[in-house]
Amino acid sequence: MVKVAAIQMCSGMDPERNIASMDRLVREAHAAGAVYVQTPEMTGALMRDKAGLRAILRPEGTDIVAAKGAALARELGIHVHIGSTAILLDDGKVANRGLLFGPDGQLVTRYDKIHMFDVDLDNGESWRESATYRPGEEARVVDLPFGRMGFAICY
Repeated sequence: MVKVAAIQMCSGMDPERNIASMDRLVREAHAAGAVYVQTPEMTGALMRDKAGLRAILRPEGTDIVAAKGAALARELGIHVHIGSTAILLDDGKVANRGLLFGPDGQLVTRYDKIHMFDVDLDNGESWRESATYRPGEEARVVDLPFGRMGFAICY
């Protein structure tokens, strides 16, 4: 039997604090026997303020959330799936990107959220992910030692 864990955290606007929470919770899941640990969407930072988001954005290769996910996977010898984090793309746009790291800390696959959350609420509040994020173009499925895994973000 394979033990997997989905960690629940309340990401805010401070990536360093979010990473510290992720680190603690992934370690707890590993200590409980999990060999695959999933973090939530927007693990790195959850903010509606576009200027604040732009200030912390990094390309995938230098993103601190991605680096921490890879390091935890390598150190603990487990799969760590960053549910998603905001990644700066080469064209200056932003991807809501999930990243799966293998037990060696290497990237297994990435998935960019395809279906954006755009809604107008009755109270006048409006959410438009499509105003900030570029949607992904393809689904991802990978074969892992314990089975086939498909990827989606808040579908």
